[in-house]
Amino acid sequence: MNLKHEKHMRSEIANKTYLTSGWGYVAAVALLPYAILKSLWAWGSTIGLTTEQAVQDVARFSDTLKEGSAFLYTLYTNGIDFTAILAILASLFALALVSSWGERLPNWLLIISGWSVGVLTVLISILTALQFSGVFSKGYAEGLAIWVYVVTYGGLFLWGVTVFMATLSFQHRIKNKQSRGGNK
Repeated sequence: MNLKHEKHMRSEIANKTYLTSGWGYVAAVALLPYAILKSLWAWGSTIGLTTEQAVQDVARFSDTLKEGSAFLYTLYTNGIDFTAILAILASLFALALVSSWGERLPNWLLIISGWSVGVLTVLISILTALQFSGVFSKGYAEGLAIWVYVVTYGGLFLWGVTVFMATLSFQHRIKNKQSRGGNK
């Protein structure tokens, strides 16, 4: 009887389309346009910059970094923006949630990280949307094409939501494997 119940539960979970590993793959690519854009700026490109002031601000960014961390300054002067590295690490994290190699990591670490960074990124994205709708003060936001905001905050929002879903999928997949007597 127990085996029949477990088989029923596995098939019930398998029928839930929201529990697909596809969420992790979407999350893995969601921030890559951002990483590319930030890298282009570090290489001196002005794509997405609509005013001379914005071009100057991006050009002076390496001077700002020079006053801080030597490591970040060295990266940036070699065309590598640190936030682009973080975006790539976020993509690898998303892949860990859907890949067999990710299952070798501590489950609790992936689950806690998935839920917490998912919440944080969605909240940041919602707050940014509220700024653009006029609920909160925007601060300085001139000089960037609107698509830059779509790439940055839209990608962040998409990543946050899809990491939520990938984490949920990961939890169900691990639970299913454990109920079958699998690993861990």
